[in-house]
Amino acid sequence: MSDLSRQAGLLSLADFIRFFIKTLIGIALARILSPADLGTYRQLFLIYGTLSGILLLGFPQSLLYFIPKSEDLEHTKRLITRTMHVVSILAVLCALIIFFTRFLIARSFNNPDIAQLLIPYSIYPLFLFVTQMYSSIMLGLKQPLKSASFAIFAIACDFILVLGSALIFEDMRYIVGALILSALLQWLWAEWGIRHLKTGWSLSNFTGFKEQLAYTIPLGLSLLVGVLSVQLDKLMISGFFKPEDFAVFSLGAMELPLIGILVNSVNSILLPHMSSGNKTELAAIFSASVRKNSIIVFPLASVFFIFATEFMIFFYGAIYASAALYFRVYLLILPLRVATYGIVFQALGKTRLVMIDSIIMLCLNAILNFVMIRLYGMVGAAIATVIVSWLIVIVYLLQMRYSLGFKLLSMFPLKSMLINLCAALLPVIIVLPVSGFITHTFLRMFLGGSLYMLLYFAIARVLKVIKPCDIDLALSFVSGIWKRGK
Repeated sequence: MSDLSRQAGLLSLADFIRFFIKTLIGIALARILSPADLGTYRQLFLIYGTLSGILLLGFPQSLLYFIPKSEDLEHTKRLITRTMHVVSILAVLCALIIFFTRFLIARSFNNPDIAQLLIPYSIYPLFLFVTQMYSSIMLGLKQPLKSASFAIFAIACDFILVLGSALIFEDMRYIVGALILSALLQWLWAEWGIRHLKTGWSLSNFTGFKEQLAYTIPLGLSLLVGVLSVQLDKLMISGFFKPEDFAVFSLGAMELPLIGILVNSVNSILLPHMSSGNKTELAAIFSASVRKNSIIVFPLASVFFIFATEFMIFFYGAIYASAALYFRVYLLILPLRVATYGIVFQALGKTRLVMIDSIIMLCLNAILNFVMIRLYGMVGAAIATVIVSWLIVIVYLLQMRYSLGFKLLSMFPLKSMLINLCAALLPVIIVLPVSGFITHTFLRMFLGGSLYMLLYFAIARVLKVIKPCDIDLALSFVSGIWKRGK
């Protein structure tokens, strides 16, 4: 487990760096662009994120399952090559959809300006679809360092090119051009990195494709539905409100990215190992990851909930202060993110079950979002998303218990999690009144947040939530990164 934890930590570090740079880009654009242009920029990514989630069909994720099971290097090469061919075709399809539906998208988003931008933007998926394969390939080969390096390179390209074009031109046309150039550079890196893992075109490459499809299609459909569920509130807000309203909502209506980074990094490392293990081993790995994740999830959720308004004002400006309301609502999802429950079904090849669950929840999400938006406006969309998120986790837990035969107590260290929750809530009693005396926005957020984390760490150590092995692991990881850097 120690080696797995270090691999997950390496990915987490890379993704934290990516998150930091991405946050800087978002902050800068919020201050450079008008709310309408910022809304347009974020709608472009909403379009790509939705279509890529629909069209990729889980092919990149399937590599995490099949590469560790591969018989030999030649079999791995054939697997990678055929997957690349399929994804390239899907990339072309995505580009065509964006190009030919640009006017429909513009009308649906109440944003006529976006139609012209979608002409060059249609090139974007041609490069980025393929690059999404690179990380999955490296993780499937258990080479997280290469995946981490690529992640940092990718976001560095975005930072230099996108932010540079925004600062110089303050024009969405140049920003879109910068996005395309960044995607091209990422594609060149990925193609060079996997050149030795591809074979020439041959029908033999498609041996075993039926088995991959049997795994991928249910997974892809569930991911499709999952993407739509995640994006549904934003798609509906784009349809009901103006781009500038969407800009405010989209800044707040996000799950804390740090948490997603942590959990996804852990799961990307664990899935290849889970896939080759038995149920007892899977449960043990899952439980250990839940305990470690909760140490980070609970205190971070508390800090950001307390200082949500200060966070929005300091980073994005007073014009986006109202986004704090949506941010706080979305933070109510975070307790669920100590684990990604679908990974258990993925590891056991039960992707059909995930697909059925996701379809049911998507229908419920659509109905609930429509009703709540009509009743309560934009905050209604956030509330609906939170309700559905809790419901689907409950369904997953019941299925893990009754369909897969797992003992939930063996997978969730409930006692440790409850004690950790108490440790995360107790500092709030002191931090709230103390921070109220600080008038400066940044100082209130920084000093109040620092006081909270010190109190949490002290309480967590006393209550033995944070164990010596956790500290040793963190220190050894930091030391390893330092030595590697030197």
